[in-house]
This record gives sequence, structure tokens and C-alpha cells, in this order.
Amino acid sequence: RSAEAGRATAEASSADLESVRLSLHAVLAQTYFSLRVADTQARLYERTVADFARSLTMTQNRYAQGVDTRADVATAETQLKAAQAQAIDLDLSRTQLEHALAVLLGQAPASFSLAPADLTVQPPAAPALIPSEQLERRPDIAGAERRLAAASAQIGVAKGGYFPVISLSGSARYQGTAIQNLFSAPNELWSLGSSALAPLFNAGKVRAGVASARAAYEASLGAYRQTVLTAFQEVEDNLAASASLAHEAAVQGEALAAARQATTITLNQYKTGTVSYLVVLIAQSAQLNAERTAVELLGRRLNASVTLLK
Repeated sequence: RSAEAGRATAEASSADLESVRLSLHAVLAQTYFSLRVADTQARLYERTVADFARSLTMTQNRYAQGVDTRADVATAETQLKAAQAQAIDLDLSRTQLEHALAVLLGQAPASFSLAPADLTVQPPAAPALIPSEQLERRPDIAGAERRLAAASAQIGVAKGGYFPVISLSGSARYQGTAIQNLFSAPNELWSLGSSALAPLFNAGKVRAGVASARAAYEASLGAYRQTVLTAFQEVEDNLAASASLAHEAAVQGEALAAARQATTITLNQYKTGTVSYLVVLIAQSAQLNAERTAVELLGRRLNASVTLLK
């Protein structure tokens, strides 16, 4: 039983190792997607800064012609500088994510670089049904089950304490009639030495050891049940997240289309002098927020897919 417990413990350690590897793979994938989100948002801000710069130039020209006020110029300049500041902040986030990738890959951050690229991959479709048996492949569940098996074997190890422990060797003391009487006359067992008497006087200690092993088994059983319940929760949570985020992304796409249309309309109205630049600023800010939210949603959907696969 001791060997059985040892094998189960070794298998549990192997499952723990696989669990760590799986977690590292998931973190690597999520960090990569987060970096690509930063890349995509950086391209978005490049376009936005260029648009805001053109708007500022147009406002300055209209101010020079006496059409716009100095306040309109200041508003356009504020909008441009704010976008430039956010672009700088995104660049910092991107750099830090690149450093995190390097560490996950076991490389020094200074020697690792990844060329910028927009996030174009789409999340895989979430399965409509996942058999519960598939969760048995999770290394954390496998590890908990093996620890439960080891705890069960330890009960047998503790029960072994009820049996006398007698060292048999080639010495004259355990040869001849003495060893024969060991099995033919039970009373003579107790004349072989004080070590054979130990089980009689330590019976209470052995019972306590067995009770302790049983308690450890119950604790392992509870941990196993909790691991399984947590696994079900994680799968359900991420199935729900995948479905909800997909729906949210569809609605956000409609909001983005409306924001782009509103910007085009208000900018044309501004050029004809029917609305102030403040109306344009509100429309452009709404479009920028909608664009950024759409990119963030794509990143969240990809990360939710990674977690579901994990």
C-alpha cells in the first residue's frame, strides 16, 4: 500500500506539472492577443490623430476667415493632443506586453521583439455541448483524483501498524526451532524480543494513525469534489461569456456603424456652417470610443476562448 500511495503521489505530481504547463500556454496566448489588441488600437489612434490634425487645420483656416471662434480652434487642438497622449500610453502598454511575452518564452526582454500587426483572427465558435467526461482530461482533476487514491492507500499503510514488525535475518537467534515455533506456537511470538510486543502496547496509537489517515482521505475527497465543481463552473462561465460577448460584439458593430455615419454627417454640416465644431467633436469622440470598444471586445472574446479551451 505504501508503494501504491507513492505511485499515486508521483502521478499527481505529474498532473500538477501538466497543469502548470497548460496555464502557461493559456497565459502566453492571452498575452499575445492583448499585445495584438494594443497594436490594433495603435493603428486606430494613428488614423484618429491624422483625422484630428486635419480637423484642427480646417478649424484654424475657418478661424482665419472669421467663420469659427478661437474657442473652436482650442477645442480642436485639445482633441488632437488628447488623442496623441493616448497613443503614447498605448505604446507603453504594448512595450510591456512584449516584455511579458519574452519572459514567458524564456528570453530576455531586451533581445525579443515582435513586429506590430493588427488583430485579424476571429474567435472560434463555442461548442453547443461539452460532455462532462471531457473534463476528466483536465490535469487539475486528474491530480486531485490521484491524491485521493494516495490518501486511500495511506489508510492501508496505517492499518499495517496492527501487525507485529519482526526483523528476520541470518543470525542464530532466528534460526532453528525458534523460527519454526514462530508460526506453530503463537505464544512463543512474544518471547522473541521487545519489538514484537510493541503492537500490543501501541494499539491505541495505531488506531489513532488509522483515524488520521481516514480523516486525510476525507479531506482529499472534499478537495477532489471541489476541484470537479470548480471545473464545471469554469466551463459554464466561459461558455456563457463566449455567447454573451459574441452578442455584445454584434450590437457594438451596429453602434460603430452608426457612430461613423454620425461623424460623416456632422462633419459635412460643419463644413457648410450649419453646426458648430462642438457637435463634430462629440461625434468624433463617440466614434473613437466605439472603435476602441469594438477592438477590446474582440480581444475579450479571444481571451474567453482561450480560457474555455484551457
